[in-house]
Amino acid sequence: MRMHFSLWLKWALCALALAIIALIFLFPYYWLFISAFKTREKIFTMPPQFVPDPWVLSNFTDVFQMTHLAGAFLNSTIIALGHVALTLFLCSLGGYAFAKFRRAPGREALFAFVLGAMMIPMAVTMIPLFVMLARLRLVDTYWAMILPGAANAFGLFWVRQYIESNVHDDLLAAARVDGCTEFGLYWRIVLPVAQPALAALGILTLIGSWNNLMWAFIVLRTERMYTMPLLIYLLQGERRVPYGMVMAGGLLATLPLIIAFLFFQRAFIRGITAGALKA
Repeated sequence: MRMHFSLWLKWALCALALAIIALIFLFPYYWLFISAFKTREKIFTMPPQFVPDPWVLSNFTDVFQMTHLAGAFLNSTIIALGHVALTLFLCSLGGYAFAKFRRAPGREALFAFVLGAMMIPMAVTMIPLFVMLARLRLVDTYWAMILPGAANAFGLFWVRQYIESNVHDDLLAAARVDGCTEFGLYWRIVLPVAQPALAALGILTLIGSWNNLMWAFIVLRTERMYTMPLLIYLLQGERRVPYGMVMAGGLLATLPLIIAFLFFQRAFIRGITAGALKA
């Protein structure tokens, strides 16, 4: 009886601790949500108002009428989807090569170089990367946001480890005997097996691409090319910051990520927990 009570108490304390941690992490998002429906004065009232009174929609109408929010949303969508698609293709193709082409000359040295590249901060490569894009006349285009970082070191490492652990050599050998080409092996066997890892990588890449502010601030020059984070950031440059519009824009900018995670959460969790980092 005492042992049963002790286990129940431990479970209750663990659940309580997790609930408190979840509330701490969720509170900024709740504050963003309620602030988007408040007037500017109500956002800073003391004591704080945890439920809008009254609920207003003027922040949303103002941000649509006074900014190019619809165009920024379209730009962010094109850039994020393009970057995710290119990243998944290149990282899965490279990860398959690193995992299964063991006799390729220089394979180990090249993979070690890829792992070493993970330690180089993005700030170090920004200037040479910008100069390269400027010479290719890609500045202020979608490609300036889609191409850099598509074949990133983390993605190659992630997919390589998953394929190494979950795609068996016997299956590939049997497919080769049946006359399947190397690209056919990749497309028909490797990609279906690696779906959990690719789903997890896709979600992480989508979040990074959608929230990319620093690089967008460098390579996007005209208002027609602004992304959601850049547009919201530039709203704060006014002398009197329209906090209601900033909150409304921030809420709209987070909704696609929340929807994407809810839609792909099972595949994401399966990819995280399926041994993708097994040596």
